[in-house]
Amino acid sequence: MSKLRFIISSFDNLTSRQLEAVFNLRQRVFIIEQQCLYEDIDGFDNDAEHLLAYEKDTLAGYLRIFKPGIKYKNAASLGRIVVDYPFRSTHIGKELITKGINITKEKYPDILLKIEAQAALTMYYQQFNFQPIGEVYLVDEIPHQLMTLKH
Repeated sequence: MSKLRFIISSFDNLTSRQLEAVFNLRQRVFIIEQQCLYEDIDGFDNDAEHLLAYEKDTLAGYLRIFKPGIKYKNAASLGRIVVDYPFRSTHIGKELITKGINITKEKYPDILLKIEAQAALTMYYQQFNFQPIGEVYLVDEIPHQLMTLKH
């Protein structure tokens, strides 16, 4: 198994090839695989930092990091967390999320961290100390759960 390579970048500094890989991965998983027609390009990409996880030359996983005030008034957040199908049930998802948490904690050390998780993955995110807040709700007809990171 090769070593995972991470790239963290603003939207403007992503290359055209990186952007194509990101949009392709998000489209294949969130729209095609999950059969959910929604606007993936939501106007927030420019406000995010983008964490790309490569296995050799293949984009294996990805997430967006938002500073406080973008998605939530008093919290930073992670979003569009995705691992490509061939890389699921490997270390990549855990490494990606851990790296995203660590980057966020480093940049915003005393700020709450939130995610809007698909409800089916609530238990998965609890291993990172995210805790459910409130009731399950629908986003684009998929059950979601707001979660916050315990410090």
